[in-house]
Amino acid sequence: MVAASIRRSTGFTGVRPLAGARDLGGVAEVLAEVFRDEMDSAGRRAVAEMRVMGRLGPLAWWLDLFVPIGEGFSPGFVWVEDGRIVGNATVRRAPAFGRGHIVGNVAVLPDYRGHGIGRQLMQACLERARDEGSEWVALQVRADNAPARHLYLSLGFQQTGAEAILRRKANTPVPNSSGLNGARVRKPRASEDAALFSLAQAVTPSGIKWAEPLRESEFVLGWDRRFDLWLSSRGEVWWVAESGGQIVGAVRVETFHNPAEESRLRMWVKAEHKLHAALMGVAIASRDVRARPLSIAHPAEDVEALQVFAHYGFQPALTLTHMKLNLR
Repeated sequence: MVAASIRRSTGFTGVRPLAGARDLGGVAEVLAEVFRDEMDSAGRRAVAEMRVMGRLGPLAWWLDLFVPIGEGFSPGFVWVEDGRIVGNATVRRAPAFGRGHIVGNVAVLPDYRGHGIGRQLMQACLERARDEGSEWVALQVRADNAPARHLYLSLGFQQTGAEAILRRKANTPVPNSSGLNGARVRKPRASEDAALFSLAQAVTPSGIKWAEPLRESEFVLGWDRRFDLWLSSRGEVWWVAESGGQIVGAVRVETFHNPAEESRLRMWVKAEHKLHAALMGVAIASRDVRARPLSIAHPAEDVEALQVFAHYGFQPALTLTHMKLNLR
């Protein structure tokens, strides 16, 4: 059994639980190497923070007092080869949608692949999920990562959906917007946060909701939300499309104080209204937004919307396949 090989010492070869903050430096090096070509600015920032934690050395044990193994930072497992961390997989309880766990960052350094390390890391994650009473385990994988997809399929995972990530370079020309289709585009009112949340819940496919569960707090438009954004050096702009007195579409632009850092867009539109072009036009109309690199994540099944985004200068970066394994 996997549990028999899980040990906490560092002078061995095999899989063991991630030892809190003390392992973060080694994990950061693995993630930086494996995900180098696909990591966005948020990922690079997270890796940098992990490296800082890893450099704390003996002081890291203070952090472990407050962050139990498996519950903080990057909970999960590492593969150690002669004292060096060469693989990592995280597993944590899903924040919503019942009794589930999410596996992430399954990564093995290139020189150590092909020896079953990824499979043993996955088996350790699944065993922990079962031990903690989980009913399902879910993960994301690049659609073009055939070896990883084969591994997950062999473990019983099934595809539930896919999400496309598109990116737009700074200062890309903006075409004329169109396609209001009788709707009115405006800024939302503070009292409409519940309507925005309901819209997002309704149009997001169930097969990808587990990856980034929609939280009501992210749709709040009042001063407390603005204060949270200020504390984290972020900005946020919303636009909504109204038709027949109802909000039928919305777009959110999240920016960072550093204009070189990639801004993130999310868009939710009721399919029958076809308002993606109109909302995109207002979202990137300001000079400040146009001057920044932008990204948008959107359900891959919504081909018509992806074509609209391409018209506005967004280029496909990757597609993430969402997979799920039922444990009951």
